[in-house]
Amino acid sequence: MKIKCTTFALVTLLALSGLITTTAEAQGTTSKGTVTFHSSDSETPPIDPEKPGEVVEPAEPIIKTEGPLRLDLVPKFNFGAQAISKDDQTYFADAQLFKDETPARANYVQVTDNRGTVAGWELTVKQETQFSNSTTKNKELKGAVLSLDKQWANSTMGQQLQPTIMKDAIEINQIGASYPIATAERGKGNGTWAIQFGSSGETEGSESTLKPRLNADGSALTDPLTNKPTFKNEAISLFVPGKTIKDPVKYTTVLTWTIAELS
Repeated sequence: MKIKCTTFALVTLLALSGLITTTAEAQGTTSKGTVTFHSSDSETPPIDPEKPGEVVEPAEPIIKTEGPLRLDLVPKFNFGAQAISKDDQTYFADAQLFKDETPARANYVQVTDNRGTVAGWELTVKQETQFSNSTTKNKELKGAVLSLDKQWANSTMGQQLQPTIMKDAIEINQIGASYPIATAERGKGNGTWAIQFGSSGETEGSESTLKPRLNADGSALTDPLTNKPTFKNEAISLFVPGKTIKDPVKYTTVLTWTIAELS
């Protein structure tokens, strides 16, 4: 029994002695963290052009393209039902309406550049034909001119990345010609941008180009899709000469919106 006790005590003392006299040196090594990015063609939903951090639901079906550099939304222009006149007339397009609670906005094009190259791009528009109706006697609105004005760009990306916008009114007086709207130089234009024609006036420093559309009795004209009041956008106009003979029919044109890489 004494041997056992002595042995036990000896082992314990040796272990304690080791704890007291031995100091371990600090050890270190390194590891890596990585992340790899690639271009993205994932869909970008429409944004509020005046509050670009908010997603919206346009009243009409969305017209768009696909790919890392794309058009998420392009506008359709409706100039309403107008009385035939022998005088020169200027008509204004319906403003953009939404199914949700977003108020009426100026018409806009939404561009997304997720290529990751920041190589720049150019946005253009082309009117393919004059306003026309192939089934009627007077098939074209001869001399009619579509104009786009008061362009500006908005995004959450910051002004340092903003594309250059055409400041003058774009008068499409040459059918089949492409007209530049915005150009993003190399190093700019990445992310999502709303390029607007006019404004609702909610953005600080902007002047509203929207005016209510009214019925003959002065009451607000209601949109059948949203049951909301309609507005005309005076930044988008259609001039029709009084001398142009018009039939009581709908006249239509086709606009081609193009987003292209800088050459």
